[in-house]
Amino acid sequence: MNQLFISYSRKDTDFARKLAAQLETEGLEIWVDWEDIPPSVDWMKEIQKGIEESDIFLFIVSPDSICSKVCAEETAHAVANGKRIIPVIARDIDVKEAPPAITHLNWIFFSRPQDTFEASFQKILTSIRTDFEWTQVHSRLQIKALEWERSQREDSFLLRGKDLQDAEAQLAVNSRKDPKPTELQVKFAAASRSAENERAAKERAKELQIQMEQKVALRLRRLTYLMLGIFTIAFVVLFFWLNEVTSALAVNSIKDQMLALVETSVCFIDGNEYAAFLDEFPVETDAVYESDYYSKLEFFMLDVIDTNENVKAETILYTIAAGSAANEYLLINSTDVAADIAYKTPGTASNENSIRIAGLESTATDTTVYTDEYGSWISACSPILNSDLESVGALCADFNAQLLEDTRQKITSALGIAFLAIYPAMIILVLFGTRSMSKMLRKAE
Repeated sequence: MNQLFISYSRKDTDFARKLAAQLETEGLEIWVDWEDIPPSVDWMKEIQKGIEESDIFLFIVSPDSICSKVCAEETAHAVANGKRIIPVIARDIDVKEAPPAITHLNWIFFSRPQDTFEASFQKILTSIRTDFEWTQVHSRLQIKALEWERSQREDSFLLRGKDLQDAEAQLAVNSRKDPKPTELQVKFAAASRSAENERAAKERAKELQIQMEQKVALRLRRLTYLMLGIFTIAFVVLFFWLNEVTSALAVNSIKDQMLALVETSVCFIDGNEYAAFLDEFPVETDAVYESDYYSKLEFFMLDVIDTNENVKAETILYTIAAGSAANEYLLINSTDVAADIAYKTPGTASNENSIRIAGLESTATDTTVYTDEYGSWISACSPILNSDLESVGALCADFNAQLLEDTRQKITSALGIAFLAIYPAMIILVLFGTRSMSKMLRKAE
């Protein structure tokens, strides 16, 4: 875990770096977003994770940080997770504008003329290393131990139940902290535990006596419930496992059919002709749509959809080409008349269309569902290769994702009906078996 999370405004970066470097020289682990967020991750989620895994939230306060939306979200997350907050004043602010989360706390100033960095830094260290919660627990425990000592160690003054568990945990966790546990506190906790164990032993003896008196009935119920529980758990686990396996097989089958569709169809597109067409029309003009090749390509894709019988789903075919940027593609033409997308319309890779970028290099598909204004879809793409086996574009297909959902629902329904038909019979067998065992136990006694 990180010991310290530093929240700051970007305009206070120099101060934050200086403070972080000084804290690290004291052996403290620091979480700061300039070095702790890996590339290609959700930025705010990583920040929230850093706050959750830190022991202390150090907020660098300045006119910019109290107005920062990000700093406000960080502070709110720290409060929601019960983190200890240390406000550090890097630049003076109007007290009335201070966030409510820090108004009741002791501020450590670096901004006033009389403040030196070294002196203020020592205050931070003192605040970090002072454990106020343990100090309060220590005092309360000492008072109770003294009451017990002064009452001739009367058992009624000993700790019991959760109070005893909390006291033992605090003594164990804070054994090396100041103030250290006293000898009296240790004896008090040990006497409490001894009395608690003795009391628990007596209660257990009474329970055993009752259990002996109701032995046969208890054995029957326990055995029945145990077997029913084990069977039910195993039954449920088996159901979900079979459902997952069969669903995965069905989804993989659909995925293979999607791949087969684009892989076989793309073989009929001449990569050299496709590249020449793209070079002939670098931008959208009316001549593009009047081109014989454009019409030929469009007719070919419509014919593929009409003759396809492998994937029983609404399908849209379209061709793309690589854009000028690494994560950009250009839409050339499409069978989706409703979308009315122009020639070489640029698109940028994101979660829902990363398959399109991947498909420019090799055949790719995924069963991740993405949604747009036309519905929910899953995609597959295969590269269009020229005579040198170089990719000049890709043929892609979007399939209506309802096919996946329908397949999963059918499998789940079929398995559910089968399991519901078998379950009652298995319950009867379990009950019959436990009753037979109960008769054997009675005879044995």
